[in-house]
Amino acid sequence: MISPGEIEDPQITSEQLLSLKSDIRIVNMLEELAHKHCPSQYRDIEGGGKIAKNKEKALGFREDGRKMLRQKNHFKALLAFTQCIANAEDKSELLGLGYGGRAEVLFEKGYFRECLQDIDRALQNNYPKDLVEKLLEKQTEAQSNQSSQPLKKYHEETPSLSHPNAKIPSASDSVEIQNDGYGGRQVVATKPIEAGEIVVVERPYTVAVGTKPSQRYLHCHECLERCYNLIPCPNCRTALYCSEKCRDTAKEWYHSYECDLCQFDFNELLNVKTVLKGLRELTGVGANGHQQFDGTVYKSDRYEEIQVLQTNKEKRSVRDLFEAANEACIIHHFLAKYSDFFAKSHVTEERLKELLFHHYFNTTLNKISVEKTKKNSIDTEFHEVGEGVYAFASLLNHHCYGNVTTTFYGATLVLRAAKNIKTGEPLYLTYKNYNFAEYPKLVRSHQLFKYYQFTCSCEACENNWPIFDCLNPGDIEKYQQLAEQIKATLKDPNGDIDGLLLLVTNQVKKFSNAEPTKVDVNVKRIFCDLLKFYGNKISDF
Repeated sequence: MISPGEIEDPQITSEQLLSLKSDIRIVNMLEELAHKHCPSQYRDIEGGGKIAKNKEKALGFREDGRKMLRQKNHFKALLAFTQCIANAEDKSELLGLGYGGRAEVLFEKGYFRECLQDIDRALQNNYPKDLVEKLLEKQTEAQSNQSSQPLKKYHEETPSLSHPNAKIPSASDSVEIQNDGYGGRQVVATKPIEAGEIVVVERPYTVAVGTKPSQRYLHCHECLERCYNLIPCPNCRTALYCSEKCRDTAKEWYHSYECDLCQFDFNELLNVKTVLKGLRELTGVGANGHQQFDGTVYKSDRYEEIQVLQTNKEKRSVRDLFEAANEACIIHHFLAKYSDFFAKSHVTEERLKELLFHHYFNTTLNKISVEKTKKNSIDTEFHEVGEGVYAFASLLNHHCYGNVTTTFYGATLVLRAAKNIKTGEPLYLTYKNYNFAEYPKLVRSHQLFKYYQFTCSCEACENNWPIFDCLNPGDIEKYQQLAEQIKATLKDPNGDIDGLLLLVTNQVKKFSNAEPTKVDVNVKRIFCDLLKFYGNKISDF
């Protein structure tokens, strides 16, 4: 992609661009400039041609997998064989060999059920006849051992709302949506909410898995569940799924066209998935057809709720506007030239560009990182799995000492109160963990405006609360006793986590609304981290 610096026209201001009034006029103007000064902007991407699969890469990854397996580096072997499977042609012998190799890795690590699934897949994909007998022996051995396979949960059972909200199915009846007084919306408590109480259980509208090998080769690209034996899209080298169900769902809603982009090595993009799924819904050809918006019920699985989320477009720089327009034009170009998207969807080319431009900002502003965690001490380790767009959770505003906290069960987002919340009090998240105790006000203000284009006016900012090292200490002796109890409980395989959480919850419920002490900050952090204990877990393969 080209950048604004490569265009030699007189400087354009964002005010001049926004004065064009409509998104499509902005996109067309910037596209015209791009074509004028860089007429071959697609050449590098198109240079390699459209490639469904790559036999050479598949062979290389298989050899890597075999080498890692001989060295007993099972994790790298798993990743290599999965990459072989992603690159191998559908129904090919190489695909069968990839499944067979991964089955051996899974067998050696004691994942017998997953091993048996991969053996079946190997046999269905032209596994070499001279190797079948050995594979069947492995199958028999895995069958005899599968009952001994311990259950390693990625997360506990996803909780449900005890009192669902009739107007907001993903939220409890203790909250409602109100105007925030600044032209936006906020979520406000309609009754007292106690620390630890569940207020939201929400599935994402769309997700995009991360691009690191530990993300894209260990997690389903549709539901983000952890999976050690992913199956590929039969046409592209990018998309991988935990089951045929997820693969079929993705294909029906968006991947049938996203796949054409993936064959040019585009990463899966949250805004592109959102546009393709939204258009599928609006044209009434998705699984459930179009759900008509009536203004009374706020649904997380409906496109209108996603489409009207804020973009802050009017506060964006020229570079931001250019990058959004440039990406919209590139995606449009490849869909128009290399797919039957326009013939089948009956969407105009201008409409697609508008939506891609709109959702570039819309998803950037509102996306939420999906995480998994590991807590075995006072501190907690966090790994990002991917990103999702959540219609209702996106309505929560920022506070540098937020009063709700997130836990993820797969891709399902659960929000719980991080302290007692009074009737009429807004619910707040802390965006990107820019909390007052860790970042000074100047840093928070700069970063929040950079990413979200607003200036925070929460109590921590208005009263310039000091960072952690400068806070009043609080009851240190009592905190040290609690810390030792937490360490002992987490170290014990049979430790009473529920009892520990209850103990910490009772302490959090005693918090005042005054400037917190060091102990308050630490106890709240431990409380939020203990709640994550039940969600997505980082675990060794």
